[in-house]
This record gives sequence, structure tokens and C-alpha cells, in this order.
Amino acid sequence: MAKTRKFEKIKERAANVINEHDKKQHKFDRWMSRALATFMNAAAAVIFLHDNIQARCDKHWMIFKYKAAHFINDIKEKAEGQGKKILAHFTVILLSAIALVTIMSYSTGYEYSYNGRVLGYVKDQNDVLKILSLVNDQLSQDQGYEINIDKDSDIEFKLIFILDKEQDDIDTVLNRFTYMSDTKAQGYGIYVDGRQVVTCKDEETAKKVLDAVTDEFTEKSKNITYSEVGFQEKVEIKKTTVKLKNISSYNQAKKIMLTSGSKEIAYTVKNGDSIYGICEKYDISVNELKKNNDDFDMNMIHAGDKIIISKASAAVSVKTVALEKYAEKVKYKTKVIKNNSMYKGNSKVIQEGKNGKRVVIAEVTRINGDKISKKEISTKTITKTITKVIEKGTKEPPKTAATGSLTYPIQGATITSYFGYRWGRLHEGVDFGVSEGTTVRAADGGVVVQSGWNGAYGICVQIDHENGMKTLYAHCSSTLVSAGERVYKGQAISLSGNTGRSTGPHLHFEVIVNGSVTDPFNYI
Repeated sequence: MAKTRKFEKIKERAANVINEHDKKQHKFDRWMSRALATFMNAAAAVIFLHDNIQARCDKHWMIFKYKAAHFINDIKEKAEGQGKKILAHFTVILLSAIALVTIMSYSTGYEYSYNGRVLGYVKDQNDVLKILSLVNDQLSQDQGYEINIDKDSDIEFKLIFILDKEQDDIDTVLNRFTYMSDTKAQGYGIYVDGRQVVTCKDEETAKKVLDAVTDEFTEKSKNITYSEVGFQEKVEIKKTTVKLKNISSYNQAKKIMLTSGSKEIAYTVKNGDSIYGICEKYDISVNELKKNNDDFDMNMIHAGDKIIISKASAAVSVKTVALEKYAEKVKYKTKVIKNNSMYKGNSKVIQEGKNGKRVVIAEVTRINGDKISKKEISTKTITKTITKVIEKGTKEPPKTAATGSLTYPIQGATITSYFGYRWGRLHEGVDFGVSEGTTVRAADGGVVVQSGWNGAYGICVQIDHENGMKTLYAHCSSTLVSAGERVYKGQAISLSGNTGRSTGPHLHFEVIVNGSVTDPFNYI
């Protein structure tokens, strides 16, 4: 009897437990229904964003829901008692979690980048990481440089939805790295006073470039012996990491080292110079010249003006010290002997000078080929110089003596014809158009050698200035001097006219130097 009552109490307590469980189970079922509905809506929204695979996702999802519902229904029908019911609920939770993991795994992947540059998309990070060693080997072999892509510092991964992305296979990943110009590579930089000027693929190439730079400013000759060849700056070769595209070939690096510097030249303008001529001489543009001389008026240059010219030069200063053996000209000296029987302004060469020749051995210091200093060690004369001897007059000349310079033979006249060729023949003088009877004056002092008619010249006067020069005055109407008479500079010698072969009143004026006619304006 006692056992029966005890069993009844147990049954009653069990019934209470089950009843309490049913209440909680009902609440849990409602929460699960809402959670499952929320989950289903979220999954549907994700799938809706990817139209290109919507049909496939819907198909799999419907199959999954059908199987899941069928499975759950079977469990519910077969379950006996409340314990089986609890198990069914946990099964629903487990299957939902599995579904969530499956969907997330199916729709997510990784965007991979190299130093911030997006290259592509892969399903798994290992699709990239497992070929990095192969990429490094391939790039190093193709480019001839030591290339090292570090998985920790150079590669980045970002988890993203990739349902609408084209996923890279291993070959595609390899190609994306192989053809990437900004891949990091190990190179050897040439540094000048701490500044990196250029990067070479290896240390050997960098050394060859520096050797080529020094060779540019040294000369291979049996007459030159170098005691010092080096850089004035601190030049170093250091291993460095740069982008692949910034590694220069031997020829590129050599050019950069020889042209990336600059030097300024102070040029003094000479007679006959022009801006364009100066630019052509130094191979620079007019704009470059203006840039370096912005306070200078390029339209008004004069002899003696200073212009700054900036020229490309080597990035380093190559200093050379050498013993140089060379031949050089020795300019002759000039000796002047005074002659008191010769008029001032007159001179005569007694002995022609001749340059000599000598061999010099000197210590020459140069910077980038430009001579900085020279110290003569020894000299040897090969040919002696011959001194030029000139005799110069000291006697005061008479008023009629030539001065060596000419004045205009007529004043206030218009030039109607210059010296030079016209109508197929040489016009041997200058024509001054003046009215008949205008006074004509001697261009310089001398002796009259002709005064009178002279064929096509008409009435003509000719003066010998006794210094190798003669002047002729033609087409006059009359003369005022006679042959053999001495005249002074500016003296009236004739009146202009229209005699001889003439097309109108004018003065034809000629200058004859050592027997040849020349342009009078070279001497007036």
C-alpha cells in the first residue's frame, strides 16, 4: 500500500514536470518560429541580391526546406513521449544552424590585394598563399631581379559576398602577379650624399654603371697617367626594395647618372652674338634661357652682358688628377723699334714673327672633364719662337699725312647706289646723289696722283694715301687740285658733276686697298 502511494506521488510530480515543460515548450516553439522566419527572410534577401544565380539558389533552398520539413515531420510522427518532442526541437535548431553555415560558406569568399591594389577574388585564401613562392621564383627568373612578395606585409584579404564576382583559379592568380608592374623587388640603389639617384637589378650592374661614369671623364692614352680618380661626393651602393618598374637597365641607369645633375655657366655676350645663336651653341631652348635669366631683357643684349646658362650634367662630380704630356704652341713676342724719321701712325714690319712649339708634362686636375688647375712639371722646346720686329714712326706728321681712317667725301648727300653687284656686274664704289657743283673733299691726307679726264669716270681725282690705300672721286664737273699736289684730310679737291658715263649728277667714290676695290664703309 505504501508502495502504491509512493508511485502515485511520483506520477503526480512527473505530470507536473511534463505540464510545466509543455508550457515552456510552447513559448520556445513560438520564439523558434519567429527566429526561423527572421532567418529565412534574411537568407532570401541575400539571395535576391544576386539575380544571376537566383534560380539555382531557389532550387536548392526549396529542396532543403522540403527535406527539412519532411524530416522534421517524420521525427514528430515517430516521436513518443515528451522526451522525443524535446529532441525534435533541438534537431530543428541544429539543422537551421547547418543551413546558415552552408549558405554563408557558399556565398562568401575573399578579395585579395597587393599593397592596396585589388587584384581579384578567390574562394579560399590558400588559393593565393600557396603559389606565392612560385610567383617569386617566376618573377625573379623573368625579370632578372630578386623579387620577394611577403604574404604578411604585402598581401591583404577581405571577406566579401562573391556570388556576383568572377573567381580566379590558380593560373589566373599567378598571371595577375606575374604581369604586375608595381610588384616589389629587391634592387641595389646608387646613393649620392644619401640621395637615391637610380636603382639597378643587382650590385654588379650598379658597380658597372659607376665605372662607366668615371670612364666618361677619363681618357685612355699613353700620354696620360692618372694618380687619382674618384667621386667628390659620398657615393654608396645599398640593397633596397622598390617597385619593379623603378628598376633601371644598365643603359638607363648610366644615362640618369650622366644627365640628372645640372651646372651653371656664366656666359659673356660677344660682338655678333644673338639669343638664338647662344641657345644653339649650348643646345638649350630660348624658354630655358629666359627661365635662368628672368630679370634680363632677351630682346636687348649687348657685348659684355652676362647670361647664366643651366646645362644638364652628371649626378656626381668625378675628380681626376693626372700627369699629362702634350705639345702646345708658344706664341711669338713682338719687339717695337722707334724710328724718328717715320711719321707717327706709320709702321713697318722688319721681321715676321713665328710661333714656337714645346712639349709639356703637367699635373692637371679636372672635375667632370673641366680643367680646374694645372701645375707644370717639366717643359721641352721643340721649335723656338721668332720675335716679330716692327718699326714705328715717332716723327710728327704733316697736315697732309694720312691718318688711316676716312671721312665722308661729301656732306648731306643721299646714297643712290651701294658697293656690290648690280645688273650682273660689280659696282666698285658708293654713289652719293648731289646737285652739280657741290664741294668734294679729300677723305684723308695724301698726294694727288690723278686730276682730270678718265674715260667713263669723266673728270676724276685720285689720291694716294701712302699707306696701301687710294681713294677715287669720279663724275666731277671740275677739279680744284693738280697731280703731284699734297692734300690734307677734308680739303676741297673738286666739284661734283655729271661727266663720263653717268645717269645724273652724283659723286662716285671708290676705295682701293693694295690694288683691290673694297667697300668704302669698311673704312669710313
